[in-house]
Amino acid sequence: MTAFLGIVHVISPIVLRYTMRYSAKCNLTELSLRNAPFEVSAIFRPRISEMENLGFEYLGSYDCGSLTSETHSYNAYFCNRATSDFASVTAMETSEGTVSYLEFSTRFANGTVVETNSNGIPPVTPDNPSHHVFRFLRVQTATALYRLHRQLIEKYAPGLWPEPEPKGEERRRFVRVIENFGPRHAHIGYMELAEDGRLYKPTWKGACLMAWRSLWPTSFVCKIWHWHAMRSELGSLQVRGFTALKKA
Repeated sequence: MTAFLGIVHVISPIVLRYTMRYSAKCNLTELSLRNAPFEVSAIFRPRISEMENLGFEYLGSYDCGSLTSETHSYNAYFCNRATSDFASVTAMETSEGTVSYLEFSTRFANGTVVETNSNGIPPVTPDNPSHHVFRFLRVQTATALYRLHRQLIEKYAPGLWPEPEPKGEERRRFVRVIENFGPRHAHIGYMELAEDGRLYKPTWKGACLMAWRSLWPTSFVCKIWHWHAMRSELGSLQVRGFTALKKA
């Protein structure tokens, strides 16, 4: 068993180094839900009415193309103009099927960002220090997740002024977030721009660290730590009375 784990920990970074790629550009194509893949349409349609009931304007759905190797991403984007909060529903087609999550995001004038989402997969790269990211897999309703997001803003960005986007230019914000992923990870040594200039690929440092964090037993430890951290966060907000939140 030990020998097998050792071999896997040697081979995995090599495979990741030569197969994982991340697009340097995000070319959005407007997507009609009538023409969207059935699984994507089934995910987006109920979220639109749910978000509109929370005061969010539906800005549109987009085909984001292949942002990472062997995936295809779609996004439904929303804006609450009264609070300058943005929200997105991401649906990603992978070899194992279609996965999705909901995210609320607010950026402030000093560069601080608060993000609250239902993606329970712990990251394999470091979060941006100026970004406070909270992941609650079991909080699936938009109402519960948005309430958490507003409480987290009160805790981590009290008194800060939210940064809006000009009307009609909102999707540029989404594009900026996506296109900043590669350069930020290049800055911390996890990625480098490929020779063609269109893709980012892992450095040896990034390939090793990302692969090892994805493998047992490190992945198990990370999941336990992440679960405990999010439970502690909920406790600090004194969230009570919501069964979904208690199970997060």
